[in-house]
Amino acid sequence: MKTSEVRILLQKYFDGLTSPLEESELEKYFLNEQVDDEFEADKLHFLSLASMRDEEIPVPDDLQASVMDTLKKVQNDRFRSNRRIVYFTLSIAAGLLLMVSTFIFLSNQNKTQYISDPKIAYAQSREALEMVSKILNNGTAQLTGLNKINQAVEPLNKLNSLDKAAKNLSRLAKTPNK
Repeated sequence: MKTSEVRILLQKYFDGLTSPLEESELEKYFLNEQVDDEFEADKLHFLSLASMRDEEIPVPDDLQASVMDTLKKVQNDRFRSNRRIVYFTLSIAAGLLLMVSTFIFLSNQNKTQYISDPKIAYAQSREALEMVSKILNNGTAQLTGLNKINQAVEPLNKLNSLDKAAKNLSRLAKTPNK
């Protein structure tokens, strides 16, 4: 098997997207062939899986409750952190809006003008709104780093596969042994 094929299959394997046939190909490769040094850790992984295949692993009685409690804690922590980010962003936006409106009010306080031509009034209003927009955009540009926090939380969404596996294990534990 080529190194590039092995890399692709390993990526699919660790993402949980391989078929049983692809998994058996990987297992044959790591158990029977000479592997590159970069795949040494993966070889150990497949060797340990092969050695544990015939062992019976006892399933604790409270496994499902323990996994569900952990998932609830992780989910609550994620919602709390998202809520904090929203509050933080909104408080910054409110502060910026307050500063901009104060600046505009104070700078225009002595320059009160009455414009009778609607076209000129529209042009000046548009200019003022564009200035406010630029100031707000400059203030929110520094918040782009907050997306990294959401990206860091994304792997936690893969816990759904852990939940499915726990359900399957609980079903296996409930079936009578033959």
